Amino acid sequence: MTRTSPEKQSLIFAGGGTGGHLLPGIAVADQFASLGNFSITFIGSNRSVEQQIIESSGYRHLGLTSSPSNDLRRAPWRFFWNNSRAFLKAKQVLKTERPAVVIGLGGFASVPVILAAAWLRIPIVLLEQNIVPGRANRFLFSRASVVCTSFAETRLPRQRSAVPRVVFTGNPVRERIIQTAGSWQRDSEETLLLILGGSQGAEAVNQAVLSLLEQDRQALPPQLHVVHQTGQSGWEQATQIYRRLQEADPDLKVTVEPFFDDLSLWYPRADLVISRAGATTLAELACIGCPTVLIPYPNSIGDHQLINARFYESEGAALLVEQTADSAGTLRLLQAAVVNLLNDSGKRQEMSEAMRRLALPEAASRVAQEILALIAD
Repeated sequence: MTRTSPEKQSLIFAGGGTGGHLLPGIAVADQFASLGNFSITFIGSNRSVEQQIIESSGYRHLGLTSSPSNDLRRAPWRFFWNNSRAFLKAKQVLKTERPAVVIGLGGFASVPVILAAAWLRIPIVLLEQNIVPGRANRFLFSRASVVCTSFAETRLPRQRSAVPRVVFTGNPVRERIIQTAGSWQRDSEETLLLILGGSQGAEAVNQAVLSLLEQDRQALPPQLHVVHQTGQSGWEQATQIYRRLQEADPDLKVTVEPFFDDLSLWYPRADLVISRAGATTLAELACIGCPTVLIPYPNSIGDHQLINARFYESEGAALLVEQTADSAGTLRLLQAAVVNLLNDSGKRQEMSEAMRRLALPEAASRVAQEILALIAD
């Protein structure tokens, strides 16, 4: 990595591992890229999905080998070795790049970079996507100059020492997603069901949806188009099952991929979405106004996905189906929710309008303004 040219200011975005952490950062980076006088680099993990997301967005990506906090108990030597090396490498990169600000996106991969920025006294902005902050941001909170939250209700840690300025900005959404709102007319002859397991997939969501289609196909609209993001591990099995379903039902249309680089092609065309309850996906769905059935990941830190989902359900924007150890019971609840909604356009319209009321399409601009103010200070 070469040093930034004098006429450009450098910004470092730190964190990732999943699309939920990265995509808000990309939305903010796009704000600065449009100005033309900023050099932008993302530093995160070595996960292939992260590299794919960043590089497809046109930004430089540097992957560091760091370890999540779970390794502190399972493999403490690996935890300290990996994170110490990542900290030293991050410090070296920051000394070379001399960024004006380092923006933390959450996730374990952000920790070595933010600690290096704090060591070098570089201003830090943290983006917190969830109502319940993740471990990384809770740990890094006191080191930030500014914390931008996605919810007014975000539960920030109490601090005895100096605290950062906390600003409710909303969760940044990429401009190409925002611009698609209202750009497509939904096909009156075709019902499109969009299934999102997150950028890494969700085995339980995949299995529940496939079981739903196998057991309840006759209760669903005849001209059905299923668009399914499975994650890499679930793609092969899902493809085989969909092939069998299509042999029995030629009217069933299927688009199945491990990961969609550009969901702006599908969001505005979706009659109903089935999704995990990550805050970034929810922010995108709100900007488009997609009626959604949410199946929160049951092992999320602090139950943050369940809390996110309850908030959206309380606003009338989504239906919540909790994933429990009783997989048959979860499937029954999902079947009832999906069948009822796909056969009730009025209810879907009400949910769509409620979703739009929660949208904050200006969030990326708000975060960018906070960063610019910090640079000017």
